[in-house]
Amino acid sequence: MNSYWLDRLKVNIFPVSFEQSDVRKALNEWVYQGNMYDVEIAEETCELCDQPHIRYQFEIFNIMTGNILQIGSECIKRFNIGVVDQKGHILSTDAARKKVNKDRNKLITDAKVKSVINSLVDLARVDNQFDIESFIKYFKENGSFTPKQLTTLIWRFETHKIEHIKPHLKMTIKKNKDKEQLLGMVEWKVQKIWDCMSTSQRDFYNKNK
Repeated sequence: MNSYWLDRLKVNIFPVSFEQSDVRKALNEWVYQGNMYDVEIAEETCELCDQPHIRYQFEIFNIMTGNILQIGSECIKRFNIGVVDQKGHILSTDAARKKVNKDRNKLITDAKVKSVINSLVDLARVDNQFDIESFIKYFKENGSFTPKQLTTLIWRFETHKIEHIKPHLKMTIKKNKDKEQLLGMVEWKVQKIWDCMSTSQRDFYNKNK
């Protein structure tokens, strides 16, 4: 461990650990049990290494003192913080990394879903003709929208100046009717939803149009 990280760790971990002199021993008192949070705005600071602009916080627990720190996911891996499974067993290094990565990906996915739902709700507040329930129901069941649904949404979002993130508005073309919808669209409509499409969907369009 280089002196840069060592100095930061000493300041932050000794005051809340039982061990007061050996950093590695102090780190061994801490475990990640699966508690994680999306604070939505990347303005928090890692309480272990002082890294700023943290959005996804991972809670680590000290088994000796009962203290808690909110840190970034990379610090769990960088400093080999113990990761505990649902049965209370410490995972191997490889399994621990996989769990942390999986948990972080879940936070990111959940955040994207939330952003879509928020945009739909904001739209419903200003557009009385928008049937929000059917769109939310479809999105929750499929995690995406059909090409026709997307063109409707993008048009309404832009018309009412509703904040939205196009890459979060995923498109589905699993069914033949969805493929036909996409291929039957005029070019300017396709361009409106281009950022909602995956690389394979764009390739499909370019090859079949």
